[in-house]
Amino acid sequence: MTAYRAVGLVTWRELLERGLSKSYALSWLFLAILVGAGIAIPGFFGDDGSIRTYRVATVGVESAGSGELAKEMAPKEPGSYRIELTPSSDSTGAAAAVVDGEVDAALVGGNTVKVLVGKDTPRELEAALRQAALSYQVQRMVASGEVSEQAVAIMGGERVTTVTAEPDADADAEARQFLIAQVALVLLFMAVMTTGSWVLLGVTEEKTNRVSEVLLSSLRPWQLLAGKIIGVGLLGLLQFGSIAASLIVAVRLVLDVTLPEVDAGFLVISLIWFVLGYVVYATGYAAVGAIAHRPEDAQNAAFPLMIVTVAGYMIGIIYVSGNPDTVWSTILTLVPVTAPFVLPVRAVSDSVAPWEQVTAFLIMVGFIILLIRAAGRVYAGGVFNYRTRVKARQAYRSAEF
Repeated sequence: MTAYRAVGLVTWRELLERGLSKSYALSWLFLAILVGAGIAIPGFFGDDGSIRTYRVATVGVESAGSGELAKEMAPKEPGSYRIELTPSSDSTGAAAAVVDGEVDAALVGGNTVKVLVGKDTPRELEAALRQAALSYQVQRMVASGEVSEQAVAIMGGERVTTVTAEPDADADAEARQFLIAQVALVLLFMAVMTTGSWVLLGVTEEKTNRVSEVLLSSLRPWQLLAGKIIGVGLLGLLQFGSIAASLIVAVRLVLDVTLPEVDAGFLVISLIWFVLGYVVYATGYAAVGAIAHRPEDAQNAAFPLMIVTVAGYMIGIIYVSGNPDTVWSTILTLVPVTAPFVLPVRAVSDSVAPWEQVTAFLIMVGFIILLIRAAGRVYAGGVFNYRTRVKARQAYRSAEF
């Protein structure tokens, strides 16, 4: 049997055995209920059936007509909204009013109607103003009896544009990206602690009931270890991914919150280091599980590794986030146990050079290969000890291949 096939079989076994287990289903259900409650409870207590009032500034006759149409089209039903119009002398004053929060949005007339929005402008208001502006242009065209090539531009939405009135839009975008980087660190920390405990307890349980002895009669220790890590990682990624996707959909549709756009390059970097960070720490938890002699003692045995995990998270979210350009931040980028928590934060502020990313990636891959080999040897040496906890060095030296 080839090494790839062996790892694949162990991965498939983990997916079937643990993916169909009651504990996995209950943890998934718990997270879903937790996320659903976080969305439903604020809405339950926050929506009292009152009608929200949106203030809209208008500049010019055409924008005033579009505003009046938007005002008429507003639902004005309990739990919905209505629109109040405020005439403005020029577009500069209207934009300033949006920035200062005096109005929620503004309409600026002309050949192309501009919808001025701010960072707090509700999506439903922006969509309503765009629809009203297009409808008003169509009404004027039909009333004049002149249907020309402009109809294509109007119907295609080209005669209405949305413009951000914030003068510091770039700074706000950078702040939002930085917030996303911190969210990525929190998700990585949660994934490592959750799935790491799955790997830890899974290895210890198999050691206690001697399932490992049967598996190791046909597989090399590192193959069994790699398959277990990949299988549990895929289950964890499926669980966190589905919950995150549901959360994003619920936030956009139920709470009507505009989520910040995420740079594709940053998203790729975060995903890569998310996976690499998980592999490093999950491998460590698997080795610790092999030297623990029973499940009750597994958490105590893993305490030093938990300290390292927490330290890496705290370094990334506290120190590096405020000092991304220092020498220490550069050094921490090249250290495998801290790189997953450090590099995404530095990448979002453009503080990490390409050579640092490549070097850190190569170091990380090499470290993972050596770690899996070493952890497999510790696994082989510790998995057959059922009475007492053995030290990692003793397990490594006593392993037989």
